[in-house]
Amino acid sequence: MAITDDEIAVIRAALDQSARPLLFFDDDCDGTTSFVQLYRYKKEGKGVPVKASPVLDKKYARKVEEYQPDLIFVLDKPMVDEAFFDAVKTPIIWIDHHKPQDVSKWKNVRYFNPRIHDDKDNRPTTYWANKVAGGPLWVATVGAVADWHVPDYLDAFAEKYPDLLPPKRDRAEDLLFHEESKVGRLARIISFNLKGTVQETMKSVLVLTRIETPYEILNQTTPRGKYLYKKYAHLAAKYEALLHRAKAAAKKDDPVLLFTYSDDSMSLTSDLSNELLYLFPEKLIMIARKHGGEYKYSLRSAGKYEIPPMLDRALHGVEGYGGGHTYACGACVKENDDDKFVAAIRTQLKK
Repeated sequence: MAITDDEIAVIRAALDQSARPLLFFDDDCDGTTSFVQLYRYKKEGKGVPVKASPVLDKKYARKVEEYQPDLIFVLDKPMVDEAFFDAVKTPIIWIDHHKPQDVSKWKNVRYFNPRIHDDKDNRPTTYWANKVAGGPLWVATVGAVADWHVPDYLDAFAEKYPDLLPPKRDRAEDLLFHEESKVGRLARIISFNLKGTVQETMKSVLVLTRIETPYEILNQTTPRGKYLYKKYAHLAAKYEALLHRAKAAAKKDDPVLLFTYSDDSMSLTSDLSNELLYLFPEKLIMIARKHGGEYKYSLRSAGKYEIPPMLDRALHGVEGYGGGHTYACGACVKENDDDKFVAAIRTQLKK
C-alpha cells in the first residue's frame, strides 16, 4: 500500500488553496524534480534547496520568517530538526520516502511517506510529486531514475521519447549508466547543475522550471538549455578524472571500494558512488570528500549489504552521523575518527 489516493488529494488541495507556499527540497535530482513539478503546477511560491546535510535544521526557520508563507513543503529530506518544528507555526506538508519519522508532537505537520504503509515501498518523492502535480513526464521520469527507481509511467515516457532510452530499460542502473541512455545524461546534467552555492543552484533550478522539452538541454536549442548544458560540461571533465582515479582504487580481493578526495568547492561523491556501483556491483562502495575537517561519505551496495545497520554500528563511539536507504546512505565523520569508522565497517564485512 502506497501513499493513498485520499492522501494525494489532501496534498493537492493544500497546494491549490495556498497563495504563498515555501518549498524546501533536497539538493539531489529526486528532491529537485519534486520541487520543479509542484512549482510548475502551482506557478507561485519560493524554493529553497537544503544543501550539505540530510537534516532540515533550525537555521532554515529564518527563511520562513523572511518569506512569511501560508504553507510549507518539505520534499525528500529524511530528517527535520525538532527545533525547526518548534520554531515554525505555519502548516507543513512533509513528503519523503526514507525511514519514517514520528511527527505526532506537532499539530501543524502532516507527514506523507509510502513506507508508513509498506516499509518496502520506497518509491522516490518525485514519483509522489507526479501523482500530485501530474508532470512534466520527462522531469518525473529523470528524477525517479536518478533515485534508482524504474517508474510505472516509463512506458508512457517511452512512447513520447523513445530515442532517450537505452536498449535495455528494466533496470535503473542501465537507464542511468548505459552509454546510449540520454535519460542518464539528463540525470547527470541536473545533478551537476545543483553543485555550487545556494544561489548558483537555485539559478539552475529556476531555469529548469522553464524548460519545456528535454531536447532543449540535450541539443542546446534554447538559451535555457545551453545554460544548463554549459554548467554540466564544465564539471564533466573533473568528474571523469575523479572516476578514473576511483576505478584504479578498486582491488580485486577487497570487498570495499574505498576512495577519498579533497575538494573545498563542491561534492561529487553521490554521482561517483552511483556509477562505481554500476561498474563494481559486488563491492561495498565508500566514496568520501574531505572537507572542513570531515569526511563526507556516500555508501552504496547492489543488494549484498544492508547499509543502515552497518552504519549505525560503525558510528557508535564516533563523532558523526548518517542514514538513508537500505542500499544507499550518506554519512559525515570527523577526520580524527575516520580510520575508526572505516575499520568498523570492514570488521562487519568480515563477520
